Amino acid sequence: MSKLSQYLAFQDRVSEWVGRTFCWLCLAMIAGLCYEVGARYLFNSPTSWAHESTTMLYGTFCILAGVYTHKHHGHVRSEVIYNLFSERTRAAFDVLTGVIGIVVFAVFFYITFNFAADSWAIREVSSKSTWGPVVYPFKSVLPLAVGLMILQSIAELIRSFMIMIGIQPEPQV
Repeated sequence: MSKLSQYLAFQDRVSEWVGRTFCWLCLAMIAGLCYEVGARYLFNSPTSWAHESTTMLYGTFCILAGVYTHKHHGHVRSEVIYNLFSERTRAAFDVLTGVIGIVVFAVFFYITFNFAADSWAIREVSSKSTWGPVVYPFKSVLPLAVGLMILQSIAELIRSFMIMIGIQPEPQV
């Protein structure tokens, strides 16, 4: 197995692990919301933490799920038009959009990294509720997820480039 194939396989394993690991946040969100509904409507004793904590878990889940979704080509595209072209032409479109995507993600990474760094610098806490949880760890998920998206985008770009020039990449894990 070549170094390039090893990188592609490794990146796919990372993206797969992220998706399969963080999908369990859904259960934590459901548990928190069920607890809140029960406390509020059965015992007339709403919590100060459930809504905000499930919101933070949902944001974490959604941003990290994007990496897994990207690996499995699950993001929206106009396949009616896309599928009219040959595999190599589709790969050329994927190379073009992949390069644009990586540039956009690089800008997002810069912005989110500074956003998270500023939050860490002031040890930011939420002002949305009386609970006031720390938010800087959750804001750190943003550059992490964008960085993972860049890495998965590079892997997809390499695969598309290989197809575009007539080399069939090894199947994804």
